[in-house]
Amino acid sequence: MVASTQDKATSCATAYFNLIQLNIISAVDIRRSMFECSMFEPFDVRNEPSTNTFQGMLTMTIKPTFILLFLSLHVSIFAQKKAVLVKNGQPQFSIIVPAESADFDEQAALLLQSAVKKIAGCELPIVKTDQTNLNKAVYITSNNFLGASQPAGIPKGLKKHFTPDFQAKRAALMDDAFLISIQKDHILLVSGGKKGAMYGVVHLLEKYLDCRMYAPGAEVMPPKSTIALPILCEMDKPVNSVRIVNGVLTQQNEAYRNWQRLNDHQEEFAKGYYVHTFNRLVPWETYFTPHPEYFAFMGGKRIIDQLCLTNPDVFDLTVKKLAEEMAQQPEKKWWSVSQGDNFSYCQCDQCAKITAEEASAAGPIIHFVNKVAARFPDKMISTLAYQYSRKAPKHVKPADNVQIMLCTIELNRSKNIENDPLSVSFLKDITDWGKISKNIYLWDYTVNFSHHITPFPNLHTLQNNIQFFTKNGVNAHFQQTNASVGHEFSELKAYLIARLLWNPNVNVDSVMTAFLNGYYGAGGVFIQKYINQLTSEIKKTGEWLDIYGHPTAHANTFLSAGNMALYNGFFDAAESVCSPGGDHLQRIKTCRLAIQYAALEIGKNDMFGPRGFYTEKEGKFILKPQMQQLMEDFYAVCQQNRVKNINEAGLTPEEYYQSTKRFIQVQVEGNRAFRQKTTAHPMPSPKYSHADLTILTNGVQGASDYKAHWLGWEAQDFELRLDLQTTTRPQSIQISTLYDPKSWILHPKSVTCLVSEDGVTYRSVETQTIEGDQRQEKVTHNFSFDKNIGPCRYVKFEVKGTQKLFNWHPSAGYGSWVFVDEIVVR
Repeated sequence: MVASTQDKATSCATAYFNLIQLNIISAVDIRRSMFECSMFEPFDVRNEPSTNTFQGMLTMTIKPTFILLFLSLHVSIFAQKKAVLVKNGQPQFSIIVPAESADFDEQAALLLQSAVKKIAGCELPIVKTDQTNLNKAVYITSNNFLGASQPAGIPKGLKKHFTPDFQAKRAALMDDAFLISIQKDHILLVSGGKKGAMYGVVHLLEKYLDCRMYAPGAEVMPPKSTIALPILCEMDKPVNSVRIVNGVLTQQNEAYRNWQRLNDHQEEFAKGYYVHTFNRLVPWETYFTPHPEYFAFMGGKRIIDQLCLTNPDVFDLTVKKLAEEMAQQPEKKWWSVSQGDNFSYCQCDQCAKITAEEASAAGPIIHFVNKVAARFPDKMISTLAYQYSRKAPKHVKPADNVQIMLCTIELNRSKNIENDPLSVSFLKDITDWGKISKNIYLWDYTVNFSHHITPFPNLHTLQNNIQFFTKNGVNAHFQQTNASVGHEFSELKAYLIARLLWNPNVNVDSVMTAFLNGYYGAGGVFIQKYINQLTSEIKKTGEWLDIYGHPTAHANTFLSAGNMALYNGFFDAAESVCSPGGDHLQRIKTCRLAIQYAALEIGKNDMFGPRGFYTEKEGKFILKPQMQQLMEDFYAVCQQNRVKNINEAGLTPEEYYQSTKRFIQVQVEGNRAFRQKTTAHPMPSPKYSHADLTILTNGVQGASDYKAHWLGWEAQDFELRLDLQTTTRPQSIQISTLYDPKSWILHPKSVTCLVSEDGVTYRSVETQTIEGDQRQEKVTHNFSFDKNIGPCRYVKFEVKGTQKLFNWHPSAGYGSWVFVDEIVVR
């Protein structure tokens, strides 16, 4: 009996200790109640340790007579120490903001009011006042408004919050941080600055009321007729001062962005001055003709790609333009003075000298930007450490008001950067920049730009990489990830990265599991199995995960036929446990788009093989019904869930669907060119389709991705010759080209078709041209020749490209590409 009683007391003491850890009640309250009821034998309580007190409790001799009283006190004390905002559907508190409160503090009040209405069906009134009557009120204010450590001017009711613990937490407040002190009759929510109050409200809603916003339009507000918050004093602050997850989900949904505690780059950067601003500051369209010396010297001539940063006139023009723009946007602090998005940089004698002295092409940039920053000491001048400028300079250091925007674009995404041998050069670069700059803005890429929807298993790297960046002095992040409806795990990645940017040490497994169960409902457990399998497979191989990679690159590894069967099994199970027509089912179907897309793309590449679209029977090619149905299902889900694009170039599901239908209409029957030999002069680039000329006559028409079933030539004209083996009289001759301006691919200026019977003497059939500057063209263009062909065995195409990108293109003047596919002769 004694042992049993002791066990009960131990359990009670442990429970009390847990309540203290949660700031629900204090150790002093517990000790007072215990000794007043004489539950424990007397012991010395002059010292006031917290956890040690409970170590003593566990070894004390307990009076069995009072054990029931002890248990009843556990209940009564807990019940008394709550702030009841709503009771039985009736508001008990109001929300007070100072008369001169900040806009974000007012938004925090509105957020709390709105959430309470959704949860309990009643509205807490919002009052803007500096009056002292604070009974039953949530007081939202900024740290600066509270003033001194023992402010005399604040409302009397708030002074009891100013304990030593509260003051210590106040001292640690910063922008976006918050401090919450809850007592029975009022709540004090203090913002450290900017959006701190809003984030404090979100903290209360998530931690104590189980509210969530998984994605825009996907929020959870559990209904409660009574809303009670525990007595506490909590402070939280972000590890990173800038937390950006780029994409439609965050950019176009302010409420969602605020809930996830994220920023938008437009909040700090001036409009039009985020990145790649050299041409905005000194536009080549205006200055190149009269002053070519303002621009980069490469290959023995001046080019428009970048500026010559040692030219004094370029500096003067830059400063003048910035001064004009700053006058229009005086409130903006951050201004980008940064290179264009290409690989060129000036190699004139003066620039080359600095580059050599600094052992980096970043040398001339930092020298130039430092001079600009000196003219605007109250602004932050941002510049890129990107591609050719990623390496830190040897001697010059960025000024205190110069921000280094360091980019990870070249890196592998399947492994943690810190442990990947292929990332050694970046490890050195981030370390070297960290030694000379305290203002590093990290631009990371966790997305497949060419195929937003395909599986891209990098979830296991996110935490380690963000921890690594933070450890190396980074406190501002721009995470370019999947963040649009239909993109692979866009909602999960945005949600998870947001929490990692706030606290890189958050428990990722717990966050992910909670999200999957909340967002996908009963199907979440099967989505978790899919993620685990996908992650396990890429960890086995450690293969390169390219931000521009094609699904076919992984057709024998994590996207193998066996793995795809497993994945489909998980999705079948997930769909089976969801109610028809419900949100969870549509979210699972949208998530499944990734493996459907991969199957379609792999099928295109294996058109007549086991994973392809066709089976061959008695010399005829028959479309597989299951592949046709897969294409229809993919398109239907995209339409139903308003998926807007497939890739960075803006390819829509409608365009993808139509191009895929075109793609699978194989040019076999009646096509005299099918599997005939083709030659080229010069040969295409080996980077695409391995320069395999059989691509041109394999009966499969290229779709929208230049990396599959297309051959490319850069900034040059070329000829193609086809041997039909026997003389024939074609009714039509066709060849197609691709348009993808974001990838510097334009249709050719012209294509001339010529034919010959002997392969020596050719006669021209026709020349077809594309007029204008190709500002807007279709993804594919079919050059079709069907007049005056006559008898022939050989067909030749003379293809003339635009050679350079047009003036409207961001990289105007740089070499353009021509991509061609499928020659058809009927």
